[in-house]
Parts: sequence; C-alpha cells; structure tokens
Amino acid sequence: MKNGTLITKGNHVELRFERRLAHRPEKVWRALTESQELAHWFPARIEGAREVGAELRFFFAEGEPGKGKISVFDPPRVLEYTWEGDVLRWELKPEGTGCLLIFTTIPADRANVARDATGWHFCLDNLEAAVDGNPASGFDKERFSALNAEYAARFGLGSFPAFMTSEANRVAADALRIPGVEAYAFTGADGTQLLICHAKTDANTEEQWRDVDEYVAVLEGSYVLRINGMDMELGAGREFVIPRGARVSGTFSAGTRTIHAVVGKGLGGA
Repeated sequence: MKNGTLITKGNHVELRFERRLAHRPEKVWRALTESQELAHWFPARIEGAREVGAELRFFFAEGEPGKGKISVFDPPRVLEYTWEGDVLRWELKPEGTGCLLIFTTIPADRANVARDATGWHFCLDNLEAAVDGNPASGFDKERFSALNAEYAARFGLGSFPAFMTSEANRVAADALRIPGVEAYAFTGADGTQLLICHAKTDANTEEQWRDVDEYVAVLEGSYVLRINGMDMELGAGREFVIPRGARVSGTFSAGTRTIHAVVGKGLGGA
C-alpha cells in the first residue's frame, strides 16, 4: 500500500510510508543523497556535506532557506536528518532484486500531518518514477485536493497549530479547573471570549449554571454535554448553543478538541 500511515508513539506521532522498488539499495541511495538525483523528486534543493553531523540548508525558489542536520548516514541503509524541526528518516532493506524503502517522519507540529502526508506521497511517487527512469508527474491540483481530503479524514489535525497555543494565551489550570484539558483563550473587541480546548485524557467538567449563552463546536473526538439532566453526545462536526439559565456539565473523551464562545466566563469558569 502506497498510502502513509500514522502511528502514535508516546507524546508524538510518526508518519510512515513503505514503497517496494525494483532497484537495489545502492541505486535508490543515490536518489536520496545526490543533488542531481534529488532534483527529480525532492521538494527543495539541499546544500551541505553528506556526513554525520553536517549542517544542511534547504532552498526553495523563494523565501529564506530552511535548516537541518544529518544525524545518521549509513550507506546504503539508513539516512536521517532534521528539516526545520521535523525528523526525516529513510531506510533501505534489500528484497530480492529490489528493495523496500521505509520513510518515516516525526513532524514538529502534529496539526500539519495531513498536509505533510499529501506532500510526501507525491514526492515518493516522483522518487519511484525517477529511479524507474520515468519523468516526474506534473502537479495535479484535483488529485492533490482529493488525496489531502483523504488524509485529513483519516488523520484529522490531532491538535491545534502551534501558533494558536502560545503560552501567552494558555488558561491557567486553577482557572480552568478541568484536569486533563488544555485551553487557550482569545478575547474579541466586544468582550466575547473564544476558548479552544484539547483533552489530553478523558476529562469531566463540574456542573454549573450558565448565566450567558455559550456556543460549542466539536472539531474532533467526542464531547458529551449534560444539560438540565439530559445527555447529548456531540461528535466531530457538531455544533450546539447552550442557552443562559441552563444547568450543564460535560465529559471529554481523550483527544477531543472543541471551541467554546461566550461573553465573560464560560467553560470551567475560565
């Protein structure tokens, strides 16, 4: 199967691809390391020595170059380096007259995984074409969009992007009072407060009376809202408006991400 898979390992995720190629590891190794071969499939031009500890720079047609460093260089078996915080690892295992290519990457930002999976899928297609002696495929906008939608449906974002979760916006645990949930607050010009929440474990909110309306949207996972003694399970894509005067509590399943909008104090009294 050419599609990538997502594996959770501790506090990070690993994106993994496997491709069986009809060429010996030595030939594929050249495609992974030599500049003239990389130009056929890799998304950036790489400058830097090919040796352990070497600093790398990644150039696109525009913008500042990215930075990285080689951590493993074991021809023609294992190549590993970083690229702007992401770890990229290439392994080649002989299989008959060909080899198995295993590519894994540990993304610095979990929220980028579906996008990254789509991009690397296309890169690996072009790598396979290059070692077979075929021209790279041109960019197909419709195929890219369809493949990205497929990966997004399978993987989800998994977390909010890093720019939304700065420490400056984090809600203090003693203010939120929901163990296992991380929350970040943003306040509008009219005083409306937007909370984004990520449940790292199963978690429960204390029952409280709402003195303002509250908007809830579930982005991923499951949030069970108990309102006036009645349970309502809100899955991914569900929205709900909690009216003022309601008696509410809630239960997050681990991994759930939600958005809450209120005027003044809302979820957990934050």
